[in-house]
Amino acid sequence: MTAGLNELRHLDGPTRAPRKTALRTAFLAFGAAALVIAACSPTPPSPGPSLTPSQPLDDAAIYRQIAAQVSEIRGLDSPDRVEPTVIDRETVMKNLLEEFDTDNPPEQIAATERIYKALGLLKPDDSLRDLYLEMQGSQVIGYYDPTKKELFIVSHDGGLGPTERVTYAHEFVHELQDLHFDLNGLGLDELAEDSDRALAILSLVEGDAVSAQTAWMIANLTAEELGQLAAEASDPALIQILTRMPSILLETSLFPYQAGATFVADLRARGGSAAVDVAFTQLPASTEQIIHPDAYQDDEPIPVSIPASLPGRLGTGWSIVAEDTLGELEIRVWLRAGGEAGDVARVAAEGWGGDRLALLDGLGGASILVWITAWDTGADAGEFEAAARNAIAGLGLDAVVAASATRVVLAVRSGGSGAGADLQAIV
Repeated sequence: MTAGLNELRHLDGPTRAPRKTALRTAFLAFGAAALVIAACSPTPPSPGPSLTPSQPLDDAAIYRQIAAQVSEIRGLDSPDRVEPTVIDRETVMKNLLEEFDTDNPPEQIAATERIYKALGLLKPDDSLRDLYLEMQGSQVIGYYDPTKKELFIVSHDGGLGPTERVTYAHEFVHELQDLHFDLNGLGLDELAEDSDRALAILSLVEGDAVSAQTAWMIANLTAEELGQLAAEASDPALIQILTRMPSILLETSLFPYQAGATFVADLRARGGSAAVDVAFTQLPASTEQIIHPDAYQDDEPIPVSIPASLPGRLGTGWSIVAEDTLGELEIRVWLRAGGEAGDVARVAAEGWGGDRLALLDGLGGASILVWITAWDTGADAGEFEAAARNAIAGLGLDAVVAASATRVVLAVRSGGSGAGADLQAIV
């Protein structure tokens, strides 16, 4: 249902943020700040050669230079067109609004919002659309649109400072990806009901861009420019907006950059740029594979489905209105939202094997969320069951839980509390 908040624009991702039918890969200000830290870390990616000339260049020449540098770092041939379209913040917001409403059917956004609220991840009066647009509108500093084949850079004053150059380096990787791997052909438009898989694919796309961009930063920005980049990305007004965001939106937005970069670093360590290229033809299948790179291609998600008989088991008038798969990342976020400590939530989510949830509506405004989870072992299922019960209590949900072998089922009443459906009978 969402994905990408970013990629951010999400997506790009997650991403269970509103899911876009087209992948528009965006770069966010807080992603830039994270990359400054990465560039100063003890073990950064190997930088490519610095091609800085002795004479000043005009903007077009600078963009061509960055494109050549990034192309060499990434190991992919460059397209002929390398100059971006420079826009201001107002244009970004206008584009966001237009594209959001085009790419995200209202019924899809409404269903995603209801699922989040049923799980206690959004407040009853929250608007997923408004929150998403506020965060993206304040944070996006560039994006690539593979449908229009156009790269956009946001500039407050029309200048070409370190933030604009770093943003171009990041987004130019997406242009290279599109040229060689066809971003629109990655299948995200078919994953509206599989948030986890969509977020995993987005993490490959973003992690690849982060890896190459960070190498470019190390080779081509001075310490002073890195400081300026960090200062601009740490604007108090931007940070204040982020602090208001629900954790589910914030964490699924950051995940493709941070975890995606670690995933791509593992690929590079195993097989260089060629291994990253192969990953675009053998896409990651879950956030579990991103979080645990050793699981990539070796630990496929366990298929979980919602029984066709479920509506009838609830009684007359029930129907399924939405389905989704949350995956390891979003389960971890949910457990933390319910009050579980970070390490407890992480461990409880790590044994994830697969899951599927369904939102069902009944007569008189009744609504129930049924969530079936599969775990690698009985011990993993037991850890999740215990953590889930604590999270349900912490979030104040009207829910029941049942466990059997390696499966844990939750049923949450999210509307029409007087409808009389027997939650215990469901699980």
